[in-house]
Amino acid sequence: MFSLVFKKEDDEHLIISFYPIYQNVTSEVSAWLVTYNDAPELTPVIKESNYIRVLAFLILSLLFFFFYKTTKQKNTLAILNRSYDENVIFSITDLNGKITHASKAFCEISEYSLPELIAKPHNIVRHEDMPKKAFREMWETIQSGKVWQGEVKNRKKNGGFYWVEAKIEPIYNESKRCIGYSATRHDITVQKEIEDIQKEIIFTMGSIGESRSRETANHVRRVAEYSKLLALEYGLSKDESEMLKQASPMHDIGKVAIPDSILNKPAKLTAEEMLTMKTHASIGHSMLSSSTRPLLKIASTIALEHHENWDGTGYPNNIKGEDIHVYGRITALADVFDALGSRRCYKEAWQDEKLFDYIKSESGKKFDPRLVAILLENLDSFLVIRETFKD
Repeated sequence: MFSLVFKKEDDEHLIISFYPIYQNVTSEVSAWLVTYNDAPELTPVIKESNYIRVLAFLILSLLFFFFYKTTKQKNTLAILNRSYDENVIFSITDLNGKITHASKAFCEISEYSLPELIAKPHNIVRHEDMPKKAFREMWETIQSGKVWQGEVKNRKKNGGFYWVEAKIEPIYNESKRCIGYSATRHDITVQKEIEDIQKEIIFTMGSIGESRSRETANHVRRVAEYSKLLALEYGLSKDESEMLKQASPMHDIGKVAIPDSILNKPAKLTAEEMLTMKTHASIGHSMLSSSTRPLLKIASTIALEHHENWDGTGYPNNIKGEDIHVYGRITALADVFDALGSRRCYKEAWQDEKLFDYIKSESGKKFDPRLVAILLENLDSFLVIRETFKD
C-alpha cells in the first residue's frame, strides 16, 4: 500500500491511498483499491493490475483535486469581490482624473449610475463648499507619488451632500509606471452632522452669554476667527486650531450667572462689583469642566484662563507666562482686540491707531509677546475678518 498526501491552503488534507489486491494462488496484484481521505463511500476499485493504468488514474485524481481547489478559490474570490463592491466606496481614475471604475457603493452614495460616472472627471462629485486649494494640494500629493488622506465633502446627483474620509494613492504597472489613481472612502456623514450640531450648540451658548452683556453674536464669530488665525501662525496644527476656533465662543459663558445690574452697567464698576464680575471665569470653567468631550475640555480651559495676564496680574489664579495655557493666551488677545475695536454699552469703539498702540504697549504685560508680534505682522488678515463679520 502507498499513499499520497496533498495539503490545501485551509490546512485540510487530501489523502489518496492505494491498496493492492492479490490473487490467492499466484500472489500477483489483480486490482487496486483506492480511497480518498479513508472515506469508504468514496472508494472505487481499479480492476486492473497494470501499473500504467494505476498511474493514469492517479493523474486524473490529481487533476480533479486541483480543479476542485481552483474552482473553490474562484468562488471565494467572487464572493469577496461582490462584498467589496457593495460595501466599499471605491473608484479608479486615469492620470487625468477621469473615472475608469466605480464600485456599487460609490454609485449608491453619489446617486449616479455607473454609465453616468465612467469617463467623467472626478470633480463631478465635488461640492462647492470644498475649497479649490484643498484639491490642488491633493493632486500635488498623489502626482508626486505619495498617498493623500483627508475628509472630503462631496455632492450627490440630486444636489445633496455626503462626507467621506478618503485615501487616494497612485496605481503602478509592472514597469513601476503610474497608470492612474485609486480611492477608497469611508462614509462619515453622520459623524460630521453630529459635529456640526455640537459646534452650533456651542456657538449658540456662547452667543447667549455675550447677548446678556448686549454684545452682538458677531463678536464671538470674530473672536473665533481671530483665535484660529493666531493659532495657525503660532504653529498649532490645523486640527487643533480648528478645535480652538470652535471652543472660543464659550469664553464668557460664565456671564450667564452675573446679575444684569453689573453686566450692563453703563458706568465704571465698583470694587465689589468687579469682584463679582471676575467670578464669571471660574463659573464658566465649572460649567464645562465636567465634560469628557475634547471640545468642551478646551472651552473650559479658555473660560478659566482668558483673563490671566502674561505678567501674572490677571485673574482668577494670577498665573503668568507660559503657565497660562496657549488656548487662554490666544483667546485673551483675540477677545481684547475685538472688544476694544467694537462699540459696547459703556464705551465707543477705539480708533485703529489707538487700538494698535495699546496692543503693542501690553506686549509682555497683558499679552504673550510672540502672539502680539503675530497679530501685528498679520494685521491685514485680522482686518479682513473684522470687515467680513462686522456688526
